[in-house]
Amino acid sequence: FSMICLPCGQFFVRRHALGGDMTRYRLWQGYYDGPHCFARHCDGAPITIESGTYGEQDCPNAFLCLEVSVLGGMCSSCCAFEVSRRLMKEERELGIDPTEARQEKCINFAGGIAASIHQWACCMYCTSCCVGCCAPDSEGAQECSAEARRASQACWSIAHTIYKGMWAVKIIAIGCMSSQMIHEDKYGKQSPLKEAPESMKMEREKIDHENGNEIPMVNAFTDQYAQHE
Repeated sequence: FSMICLPCGQFFVRRHALGGDMTRYRLWQGYYDGPHCFARHCDGAPITIESGTYGEQDCPNAFLCLEVSVLGGMCSSCCAFEVSRRLMKEERELGIDPTEARQEKCINFAGGIAASIHQWACCMYCTSCCVGCCAPDSEGAQECSAEARRASQACWSIAHTIYKGMWAVKIIAIGCMSSQMIHEDKYGKQSPLKEAPESMKMEREKIDHENGNEIPMVNAFTDQYAQHE
């Protein structure tokens, strides 16, 4: 469900992370408080976030709808998911999940490749422009400029495809980890710790060939020790 409709899924995930108590809700739970954008460089410029000062307590569900769909731009749902996961991990003292670690490594690896290809595309495009401007009357130069421009467009297309793949991996990972968080909320607190099994004493048996009886090895060793004394 979270992969089909990401904002709706993150709405329910946040409610589970808050334990159903929406009186605890604040905008991004206070994790993104502080200056952003121009406010980082100039005091008084937009945007500075101060959660709890926008009246979230009066209508938390409406603010949560805005948070998961609008307030973070294209990454609204991803930001909401990161906040919910961080909240649950801090409250329940959970560590990094292997799925989360693999997803981050995959995104970082693919992102590095896409960034490099994007840089090559920019360099080839700038080179094609320079060659075309410096030698407008040369057929060879114009042909070289056109080839470089086509190569840069191909690189941009490859980088765009990689970014789309990264987004698909991110959506799948968010869906899997959202299900994991809901399962943790439902069953994590209710799973009692199992008591350690009681210690058991194992004894070997020894056959008394004279009487045809079976006696424990402990007793057999005790009898042998007594006879020796």
